[in-house]
Amino acid sequence: MTSCGKKVIFDEKVYFPNANWAFENKAITFNAHLTGSKKPHSVVLELDIVGTPNVDMFYATFSTFSPNGGKAIKSIVFNFKNPQEPFIKGASENERIYRLVVYPKRYFSETGEYTFEVNQFSNKADNYGIRALRLYIERVKEER
Repeated sequence: MTSCGKKVIFDEKVYFPNANWAFENKAITFNAHLTGSKKPHSVVLELDIVGTPNVDMFYATFSTFSPNGGKAIKSIVFNFKNPQEPFIKGASENERIYRLVVYPKRYFSETGEYTFEVNQFSNKADNYGIRALRLYIERVKEER
């Protein structure tokens, strides 16, 4: 799959029942077998929102576990009131997709199983309005 000169190497979407990312399912894991590359990739998350979410800001950590046992953790924030990027209109009038580039330039030098985990911060409350979480990784052009 390519778009705008970029090649998507991983793309997975998790849907939440009743548009609710429930507290008891606070950690969502994606497993990807990636081929080692010296080329940069962007790592992108999307939240598919239906209606009005019950929070203005959504806080989480994004963890990457590499095949050699390495681990990287990054705090992330989706700001629904003032998004970093304009939201994308969804299939219906009340559906919006919020996009967050977690890493604009990430290298996956090892071939093997990578695990990506998105762990929501919540005060033991459900997150109504979140219909789905998508993770995709795409190759980006190197600057010369």
